[in-house]
Amino acid sequence: MKGIIGGNRQAFSQLFKARYPGLYAFALKLTRSPVLAEEIIQDVFLNIWLNRTNLGKVENFGAYLNRITRNLSLNALRNIAKHKVLVGDFEAEQIPDHSTAHALDYKDTLALVQMAIERLPAQQREVYKLCHKEGLSYEQAALRLNIAPSTVHSHMKGALRGIRIHFKKMGIPMVIIALILR
Repeated sequence: MKGIIGGNRQAFSQLFKARYPGLYAFALKLTRSPVLAEEIIQDVFLNIWLNRTNLGKVENFGAYLNRITRNLSLNALRNIAKHKVLVGDFEAEQIPDHSTAHALDYKDTLALVQMAIERLPAQQREVYKLCHKEGLSYEQAALRLNIAPSTVHSHMKGALRGIRIHFKKMGIPMVIIALILR
């Protein structure tokens, strides 16, 4: 561990070779996607390397690796689910019930979400699309828009507030709003 903390690439490579198979199997079990599991494990080791100076504080390194893998896997699954709901990647055939009524309800909900987004001011709409639809962090969105991350945060708060107000005016219950905006 001291070698990795000191920036020894060979020690890091040995750690990667030793821990990769188990962490990959764990990520694959959580995500059920070989491609996603591979990306997650690369992110795990990237985080380890970038934060190597803090590794001396870690008491149980195996548990630490598992926790990072679990958190990144769950975040990836959450982002995929959020993206599918907001972008509308689900088609009527993919709705488990396959009933026409549910398909129409789903399409109506997507239309309401899109209508709420389109009514936002231009900057809020752009920030919302970058962060919620493309999954960018506030920092990444700030770089793309050439504005401060705090400005992105402010625009996102305004966008979410605007969407909530739109849904309230439409008479949509807060539970549905919470599910859509998660």
